[in-house]
Formats: sequence, structure tokens, C-alpha cells
Amino acid sequence: MNQRILYAAGVAALLALTSCAAPAATPAAGPDTAAPTTVNVAETTGVPSAFLQYGVDQGFFADRGLTVNVDVSAGGAAAVPALVSGNIQFAGSNAVSVLIASSKGLPLKVIAPGTRTAESAELDFSKVLVAGDSDIEDVADLAGRKVAVNTLANISEVSLRAALGNLGADASNIEFVELGLPDMLPALEQGHVDAALSIEPFVTMGVDDGARAVLSPYAQSMPGLMVGAYITTEDYLSGNPEVVAAFREGLEDTSASIASDPDAFRAALPEYAKVSEAAATSMNLPEWKPGVSRESLEFLNEKSVEYGLFDEAVDIDALVAE
Repeated sequence: MNQRILYAAGVAALLALTSCAAPAATPAAGPDTAAPTTVNVAETTGVPSAFLQYGVDQGFFADRGLTVNVDVSAGGAAAVPALVSGNIQFAGSNAVSVLIASSKGLPLKVIAPGTRTAESAELDFSKVLVAGDSDIEDVADLAGRKVAVNTLANISEVSLRAALGNLGADASNIEFVELGLPDMLPALEQGHVDAALSIEPFVTMGVDDGARAVLSPYAQSMPGLMVGAYITTEDYLSGNPEVVAAFREGLEDTSASIASDPDAFRAALPEYAKVSEAAATSMNLPEWKPGVSRESLEFLNEKSVEYGLFDEAVDIDALVAE
């Protein structure tokens, strides 16, 4: 069955679930360092989840009265059902998965920015990798090939199509294959896919093993693109505004800490992201900046409609929580 049909069926089930949900609770008391509020947060494996775990271990969330449990997920789309069902309170998701879910009527709110890419392609933390002996030499050669992405119909598909379009290449007949980020490099080496759209630390791991990068899809689709976003549900936001504010502040403390001392974060990556010290030192890091990039959301909104991921543009003002 077509993966987009499966995704739509899952969304329909979630809509049915939310339509039967209880009314929003009365706002709870704010978090207290003496009696912390526990929240479960899903974030994508690799550097994104390492960012969150780093903030937890540095005490930035505990300082705000929160105990944060990090649940490592395959991708943003995978976290949405757990969020809507109440199994987790927050999720780090790619922005396109948030837009798709919102377009289907799921009651989500963007509360904070996630990862951003660099302004330059050279420093982008995403790359399209091919095997060292591949006959794919430039972006035009990706036409008609099998390209691995961590989840279908998400930021990978949109950014790749947009980047290729910017470069004058044809992306209309690329076959996207869903694979977990850790599974992409073996699939590439064994010839099961022709290329893989990956992020750090898997990009550096792949290059170290002989793979070649032929495209920087995030930065080459839109320099400085806000790739990720942290989300919660409308009910949780209305019932727990002080918890949401505390979580947002913990994220801001984490991003400020990494910006001021990136070497300390890099030193923690071998533990958090299971990479070598050499890879942790050399890889391109995402950027984390305060403030949700509406420009990025509008760009991805427009492109998602253009590429048929949903029919009508999402109301960004309604989606983003103030």
C-alpha cells in the first residue's frame, strides 16, 4: 500500500481519537524545583536528540522545575501519534511533518524552534550521500534514482526537491525509500539504494567510510532553514502554560550554552550520539537559535502544497504559539 495512504489512515485514526478526548484541563500549577514536573519528550536520533539530552544533563530543565525524559525516535512524523495520544508531552519534529499533521486537523502547536541549518551549503549538517564508486557524479544524476529518507513525506523529500529545483535539476521521478538513519549507510554500501539523505553524525560517519556528498539539501533549498520545531498539543498548552514556558526556557538555555561553548557539546557527542571523538570534532553542527522562523515555515508550507503533500496551505499564525 502507498506509504502516503498509510500516513493518511493513521492521521484519520488520530483525529477520531482527539474528537473523543476530554475537554482541556484547568491550567495546572507551575513547575517547582522542589517538586519537579515530569515530561516525556521525543526527539530524532542523532544530534537532535543529543542536543536535548545535553540540556537535561547540564541541568537547564531541572533549573526550571522539570524532569525531562528523552525518547529517541526515528523521525518527527513517528512522534506525532504519541504526542496526540498523550504518551509524551512534547516532541521535536521536522517542520514538514508538523505542517502535514496540522493540515489534517491535528491540534498541534509549535512552541519553539528546533535545529536550523547554516547559511552556506558547506556547513550544512545534511547531505545526500552516494557510494564512493557510484556513477552519480552531480545532482542531475539523481533523477530516477532510489534515495533513502528517514521518513516519507517529510522535510527530506521537500528539501531535496526544492534544492534540486534551485539547481535546475529534475526531482520529479526520484523514488524515495524509507529507512532509519542508522540503516542508510549499510543500504548504500550494499546497493539497495542509490543515494541517502542523511544528517550528522551519520554524514561524517559515511564520508569517513568512503561515501561522497553530492548535495546539501537543507541549505541549498533555503539558506538558514529552520528544519525542526518543538511541538505540543493545543490541550496540553492550554492546560499547562507554565510547564510549556519552562520547557521553552530550558531549550533556550541549552542553545545559548552550545553557542557559547560548542566544544563542550562536541565533547559530549561520543556518548550521546555514539560517534568517534574525531567525528564529533569535525562534523557540521546544526544551529539552534531562539525564535520560531515563520519564514522557514511559510517556505516549507508553500513547497509542500506544490509537491502534493497536502492540498491547502496551513495557517502559520494559528499553528505557532506566541
